[in-house]
Amino acid sequence: MQGLLSDIGITVIISAIIGIITTRLKQPIILGYLITGVIIGPQIGPALISDPHNIEVISEIGLVLLLFIIGLEMNPQQLISAGKKIIIPGLLQFPVSALIGYTFFYFLRESTNEITAIYMAIFCSLSSTAIVVKLLYDKLDMDTRYGKISVGILIFQDIWAILVLALQPDFQNLHFSSALIAIIKSISLLVSGFLFSRYILQNIFFWIHKNPEMVVAVSIGWCGLLAATGHIIGLSMEMGALIAGISISTFPYSIHVTARVNILRDFFMSLFFVSLGLKIPIPEATYLVDALWLLGFLFTSRFISVLPLMLFSGSSFRTSFLSSLTLMQISEFSLVIGTIGLSYSHIEKNIFASVLFAMSFSAILSSYVIKYNTYIYRFIESIPCIKIPKEKEEQNGKDYPAYSIIILGCHRGAREMLDIISFLNPAFLKKILVIDYNMESLRELQVMNVGTLFGDISSLDTLKHAHIENAEFILSTIPDMLLKNTDNEKIIKMCKDLAPKAQIIATAESSKHSIKLKAAGAGKIILPYSMMGDFLANYLLVESKHAN
Repeated sequence: MQGLLSDIGITVIISAIIGIITTRLKQPIILGYLITGVIIGPQIGPALISDPHNIEVISEIGLVLLLFIIGLEMNPQQLISAGKKIIIPGLLQFPVSALIGYTFFYFLRESTNEITAIYMAIFCSLSSTAIVVKLLYDKLDMDTRYGKISVGILIFQDIWAILVLALQPDFQNLHFSSALIAIIKSISLLVSGFLFSRYILQNIFFWIHKNPEMVVAVSIGWCGLLAATGHIIGLSMEMGALIAGISISTFPYSIHVTARVNILRDFFMSLFFVSLGLKIPIPEATYLVDALWLLGFLFTSRFISVLPLMLFSGSSFRTSFLSSLTLMQISEFSLVIGTIGLSYSHIEKNIFASVLFAMSFSAILSSYVIKYNTYIYRFIESIPCIKIPKEKEEQNGKDYPAYSIIILGCHRGAREMLDIISFLNPAFLKKILVIDYNMESLRELQVMNVGTLFGDISSLDTLKHAHIENAEFILSTIPDMLLKNTDNEKIIKMCKDLAPKAQIIATAESSKHSIKLKAAGAGKIILPYSMMGDFLANYLLVESKHAN
């Protein structure tokens, strides 16, 4: 245990130092994590950690949490509404890319044998869920059309990867039964997970919703249960975690859970990228040549396989192009498949080393490509010989409801205001989103056609999920004495950073307090005690005159 803790400590310290340097140089943080792995690792660096396996095992938790959060974001109703725009490219991208890859590596490179060509084709057909989701989150593009479709394709890729793992022992003598068994296991886990969440877990959540910490704890426990179940029945922990997330994605608590779990995910995911750097060997000419072949084919095949399929399914050229750019990296599943292939003597060590280099290079390149993808698209769009139709649906690129008024906490004053608006102008309520912990209040507001979100108003991630950057007015009607672990001044500062153009209306307890809130960024101040005192004073003075 002591060795484990010291290894984690060294990793965190070095990654923090390198992360600060890369951030100051305005470079992708993933690059900093990879460099950290190289520095502390046994391959190139001085082997500062005693057992690299410790970091790799812990980093797996990051992948499990990542797939769980992806599941929380992938509401089945949204997937169904997306229809063929996700299903067609999701189902066909991997087999099309793998077929093209096998043809390329086997027939165009005479030095590659049949089994090696199969592996190299698989390596180049799977994209990295870890890299894509992290970069999309950092860029706040998870809610864009290309972001959602890219993540949908990644989910289908993960399912294909599980089928590959099921068939891998028999690569030299494939059997249809292996794939059929894997499909049956996946469907069984999916159905049982949904049934349990629908009839049992949903009631458990309702019993404990007034304790938000327990909501998060039960959700993580549910993730761990299905992840372990997936591993036991021969699928993968990641697939179990994905199903766990999807099964509760329709619950009103999903955004709150996502916001809280994101912190854990970011920590463990940093260890994942460090563990990748740990494996990078000393560069050799043969490794680099094969890595360049892989990268060259990877970038070309993404446009050949993803772009036409998305256009055929009805997506615009812009969405199709950005998704193709987004998926240009080698998956972490490729490392798992490569490791198993090495143990079966299907591939040689130099091939596996080439995959490591190719994945590292693609991770670094993707960091820049996804960061500047709109600039790349505009450059392509500006080329005179390329005629790209302008689709109306791509004007804003976002795919979420926009609310012009956001209320942080439905306290008594806010509820009274909503009741008055409901009486005077019911249609106006559709412009309002209320963020609160009280499910009974939120359900009553839903009946009134008010937008609701179960979540912590002091959480930055919750506010981001609410997209408050689009709001015209932000109301905080809860006084400080009723807020837990935060205050109106902190909330105003967060809102001002996220939505600098919005007018913020906050509740103060005194005139001195109102000065602080205005300094923090509030445009209007509510002084309930002063308003009550003013009313009572005027009333008593007037009535006393009449009495005299």
